[in-house]
Amino acid sequence: MGTTRNRFFILILLTVWNSADGGNGLNSSPSADQRISNEIDALRAEIDEYRSAVTETPIDAVRREEVRNLIIDVLEDSRGRTSFTDRPWNQVASADGLFTVEAEVFIQYDWLLNSTPGEHTQYGADLNTVWLTLSGTVFSPAWSYGISTSIYSGGVPSPEYAFLQYEFDDGLFIQAGILSEAFSLEQAIALTEQLGASLSYAAGQFDAGRPEGLLVGKQLDDHRFWLTFSNGWGQSDIDPLQNQRMGVMGRFEFKPFGDWDSLYSFNPYPESVTDGLLLGIGGAYDWGDYDINGPSAISGDATRATVDLSWQRSGLGLMAAGYYQDVPGGGGEGGRRWAGVGQGAFFLTPNWDVYVRGEWGTILDSGQQDVVMATLGTSWFPTGDSRVKVTAEFIQSWGSTVDWLVDGDLGILRVDEPQSIIRTQVQLAF
Repeated sequence: MGTTRNRFFILILLTVWNSADGGNGLNSSPSADQRISNEIDALRAEIDEYRSAVTETPIDAVRREEVRNLIIDVLEDSRGRTSFTDRPWNQVASADGLFTVEAEVFIQYDWLLNSTPGEHTQYGADLNTVWLTLSGTVFSPAWSYGISTSIYSGGVPSPEYAFLQYEFDDGLFIQAGILSEAFSLEQAIALTEQLGASLSYAAGQFDAGRPEGLLVGKQLDDHRFWLTFSNGWGQSDIDPLQNQRMGVMGRFEFKPFGDWDSLYSFNPYPESVTDGLLLGIGGAYDWGDYDINGPSAISGDATRATVDLSWQRSGLGLMAAGYYQDVPGGGGEGGRRWAGVGQGAFFLTPNWDVYVRGEWGTILDSGQQDVVMATLGTSWFPTGDSRVKVTAEFIQSWGSTVDWLVDGDLGILRVDEPQSIIRTQVQLAF
């Protein structure tokens, strides 16, 4: 189109020049007239061709083609940028790769039924939990962070952990902030990899909550450890001015063989899990006072300990754990207690498993009956991993659960009577 305009302009100049010559009495050349005529004919032909093209191709189609070409150019350019190169789909990074952000979402939705003698049969649905997690690096690969918030059925968000970590050249690392628990294997693994719809009932009694403080840890080829110095066991959502309590908590793990990541899953996926054996030992000690005149007051020394053994191979996983505590006071938290858990999972197909769990707990110097629970369930993994899990399980409880904490085990009541519970769950993790 630009060429056509230029030729048209030249033609006008020639016409004006020719007219000027005629006005001055100069004879025009026949060959010049012919050239001008040829230029006019060529110009008309180009104008007709352009009109035909515009008429046949709507302007919207032309614009769409231009936009499409622009998008293709942007995508081609993005493939060469650091923030999109060799990274997970849910991660972005700065141009130099030093700052990264990776987002994850975890959802569990349950339907529950409880049948207890002397009580009406109760049932209902519940959005058990939604976890939103951000993690990544800052400043350099040695600096990393983790932030996770859970939103339970009440709709109120609550921080699960929020820490900044620095790792030294020899593998030793330090975390500061709201820390992830490192006491028992059941509480330390990700919720996406728990067996069935929930952790064992006994594990809920030994949940350290969200300790705030410092954590030091290190991982080697066959062993690793964590040591936490914090504001005390279970001291979450407290008034810091009322808390005169401190605590230390540690865990040591030994792995004769196997993969660390695989051993931190109670679901032995046939397509990905390798043979492994893991021995873990955890301990916690607290001292001081908290809110002496309040309803959650605690004063004095508290000791807790655990030991667990986990073995797995492709399609088969077994775990046994023992717990002990000596905590001041009584009720649902205090006293001297022993508890034990044993469980196993077997994959019938690469996407379908069955599992069993047995539990026992006793409160020493208490007139209450020991609590005993048995669980039988099955889970379906459409994608072959924890991204999608559909679970159905049956739980039978005997003895008293009145003075035991219910920590995430939906459907279980605090009563003296036997209970029958049915739980179904859909889990999504992405």
